Amino acid sequence: MTTPSGFGPGVRLGDRRQFRRVFKEGRKTVGRWVILWHRRDPAGGEPRLGLSVSAKVGGAVRRNRLKRLIRETFRLRRTELEEGLELVAYPRPGCPWTTRADAERELLELLGRAGRLRR
Repeated sequence: MTTPSGFGPGVRLGDRRQFRRVFKEGRKTVGRWVILWHRRDPAGGEPRLGLSVSAKVGGAVRRNRLKRLIRETFRLRRTELEEGLELVAYPRPGCPWTTRADAERELLELLGRAGRLRR
């Protein structure tokens, strides 16, 4: 299996309208350390990710670390996600993740619970 490379503009939620659409039309799945909002775009396309990381999570270094972990997990696992899936990930205050494996474990569990993994 070839792993997808890059996290370019085609796989990101870009503007406020796109985030609002996911929040309004999508569903929410709550985990111990992250909240996921998700919706399926009827137009299809590649899965796309948006991040919302509050200052309550920690300082800039901590917030950026969590964003990198989530982005990398998404990048490596996006072939396993539904076509047209739009996600917004919101790490919760106190999130203890230090490795990608920590992020991957919880994100895949939440996506499976939400029924957003390819069958």
